[in-house]
Amino acid sequence: QSRQSAAYKGIMALIMKNHSKDFISGRDMDFVNFKSDNIDIHHVFPQKYCQEMKYEKNLWNSIINKTPISYDTNRKIGGVAPSKYIKEKIEKNNNITSEQLDIYLESHMLSPELLRSDDFAGHIVYRAKKLLNAIETAMGKSISGRDSEEVVKSFGASLV
Repeated sequence: QSRQSAAYKGIMALIMKNHSKDFISGRDMDFVNFKSDNIDIHHVFPQKYCQEMKYEKNLWNSIINKTPISYDTNRKIGGVAPSKYIKEKIEKNNNITSEQLDIYLESHMLSPELLRSDDFAGHIVYRAKKLLNAIETAMGKSISGRDSEEVVKSFGASLV
């Protein structure tokens, strides 16, 4: 949860290394563009929306629900449900096709289907699995406990 932690920074680096694309411009969210495009780490399911829906803060405010996007894109997204910002604020107003946007979302290890259906619980489990897989690949070894009782209790599912 802390932006200053090494794990937080490492996960963001893995997402950018995956050639993640800005949701609107399609530009790479890489280290070169990080400063020039005013990229920051923002919530996928926006904070305001999550608070209104009374989702657990430890889930919606974790790295699992955050990704690098430009300041401008974050402002356009606002505090509404993903299905709403995808349809009304990204695709409609920016001439981006569903297929293009799906590619951009997948580059962040996000599921377009789960976002389009506002499935927060599914999003958290899906993204946690994707991030853990990326970490395992980077480390060259598996992460134990992904199906532990504690994980299942916290996420409502195994992360295997």
